[in-house]
Parts: sequence; structure tokens; C-alpha cells
Amino acid sequence: MGKPFEGSSVFIAGRFERLPKSRVERELKARGAALHRRLTKKTGFAVVTHEVAGRISAATLATVRALGEARAFSEDGFLRALGLMQPLPAKDIEESRFRSMSGLSDDDILLLSLFDILAPWDGKFGFTDLKIGQHVQSLRRRGVALSAVLKAATELRRRRRGSAPGEITRLDIAPSGDLMLRIGDLMAELDGQMRFAWSETALDPDAVFEAAEDAAAAGDLGAAERLYYACLAATPRDPVVRFNLGNVLRDLGRIAEAKVHFLAAIEADRTFAEAHFNLAHLASDAGNSAEAMAHLERAVMIDPDYPDPLYNLAALYIRLDRIADAMPLLERYLKLDSRSSWAREARKLLLACRSALAPRRAAGTIGVDAK
Repeated sequence: MGKPFEGSSVFIAGRFERLPKSRVERELKARGAALHRRLTKKTGFAVVTHEVAGRISAATLATVRALGEARAFSEDGFLRALGLMQPLPAKDIEESRFRSMSGLSDDDILLLSLFDILAPWDGKFGFTDLKIGQHVQSLRRRGVALSAVLKAATELRRRRRGSAPGEITRLDIAPSGDLMLRIGDLMAELDGQMRFAWSETALDPDAVFEAAEDAAAAGDLGAAERLYYACLAATPRDPVVRFNLGNVLRDLGRIAEAKVHFLAAIEADRTFAEAHFNLAHLASDAGNSAEAMAHLERAVMIDPDYPDPLYNLAALYIRLDRIADAMPLLERYLKLDSRSSWAREARKLLLACRSALAPRRAAGTIGVDAK
């Protein structure tokens, strides 16, 4: 059985909460899949991320719906298909019964599932899904637009990381008409403050993030830095914002500041292998092999299928005359990348390692360059 999305094309609406774009592109590339920048009739699969909740264009959403359930993925569904999230437990409420018990329309169920507010498995729903569905329907009957519910769910994920999915059932309508969290007899904004308003003039962190990405891609690092700092003001624990800002500061030559943000990304997300990899590069450039090795080993431990740390850690082991430790890393690297120019270098290094460990041959110093 082939890998999910193998040899196909994928369109992604928005950005992932805890996954940098480079990781997504790497996962798709490993499957021979192409990332489409626009959604067309020829696109194989579409992924709708949480951050576009409530603001995805009607035309794009209609095209996603037309693809059908087999080709339209939520953010969590996409990550599960890639093996980057744990699978859902089995559920036992049939869709027709769920629709009747929740009171939601087919369209509402589709959208709530597409944004991972509901989490069906194999066409069935669970008790938590039912509680969420009934609460959302109660809000809908009281005049709350579904787009506001989707935005609120996104804000809860962003500001209250690690909260249970059922926390959305604490959403209520404040006297002002705003959606807030009910905490006992109090109404609080979604990050715990005492006021929150869905105003059109409020800062949109996702729009600012996109502008920052565009500025960085265009080489305007000063603008990118300012925009990423604006994102941090709204989402101080967003690991991807921290990671991207670290990249910008590194490219500006401000290494100490970059390191702070890479470390902050790891503090917010302990599984952020890319941040460990970048810290390893900074340590290596500073001549600190021990620190570089620690970060590379951590990156390999977190994500054994991330090729770059495998190669770089093997290269470092060879420089430290740890030939036997380097060989399995190179072998694994070549299983993940067999065609690139780096694969050719890895084969040369592996051959050199085997020669160095041959009987009655002295181990020599093998000079290599890191990726």
C-alpha cells in the first residue's frame, strides 16, 4: 500500500498551527507529491487549516466541498494521514443519528468537521462530538453565525494551547453580543481576560503572519521582523511564529536573538525538530560541537524521518571519529533521500566509513561538510 498523497497534488488553505511550511513541503516531497499554490479542478487533495476558520472565501470553500470527503482534509485529518498525529479512537454514533440528536444541518456538520471542531471517525461521532454539536446548535438558534463559532474555536486553540476539544461548550453570548468564555458566573475573553470583541478593526494575527511570510520571501527582512513581532504580541506562545522570527533574525546576522526565539519555539512545542536543527547550525558555526551534537541528536530522536539532521549528525560523528555511530545514520538518510546531490555525498561517506572499519585498517580522519 502506497503512502498517503503519493504522486498526487495538494492544496493547503492557510497555515498549520504547529508545523512550519518547510516540514509540510518535506513530507509531501517524500511522497512524490506536489504542493499547489492555487486550488484547481486538477488538484488531487485539499487541506483546510484551522487558521482560515471564518475567513476562507466562499469560492474556495465550495471547491473544497466539491472534492468530497475522500479528498478534502481538515488540518488534524491531514496530519493523521501523514502519521504525525495519533489516530482517533473508534466512535459509535452514526451520522444520521448524530444529525438528529445535535440538530445541526449537513452543511454545519461538514464545516465543523472540516475545522476539527467535530472529529468524526469512519463516518461516526462520539459523545464529546455530540455535546459540542448540541452546544453549537444552541448558539446558532440564538443568532450566532457559524463563522463566529469557527473564529472562536481558532482563537481558543491559539491562546489556550492544550485545551480539551470540549472547551468550546463553554462559549456563551455576552450582553455585548460577543462570544466569550463562561467561567462560573463570569464572562471572560478567550485568553482569560475580562473583555474580548470580534471587531473588524482588531489585529488579525493570521493576516499579519501571511504578510510577514511574504516580506521574508521577498527579502524584506526588516518588514518581516516587524510583522512577526506584531504576531507575537497577539500570540506570544506560537512556536511557528517564534521559529520564523528566529530565521529572519539569523539572516539579519543577529545570532543571539535568533537563538532566543528558536529556544522559545522549543519551549512552546517540545517536538519542534526543525528548531533543534537550526540551533545545531548556530552552535556548529560558533565552534561548539558538543551543543550542536546535542541538538542534532534531539532532532533525530523527535523525528527519525527528518533527513537533514541525520546527515549532519553523521558528518559530526565522523569528525569526532565516531565512525560506527555515523554509519546507521547515513544508511537511514539514504532510505529517505536516494537521489539528491546530498545522497551522493552520503554514499561516499558511507563507503569511507565501511573502509575505515575494515579489519586491520587504521581509521583515518575523514573531512566532510555539513548540509
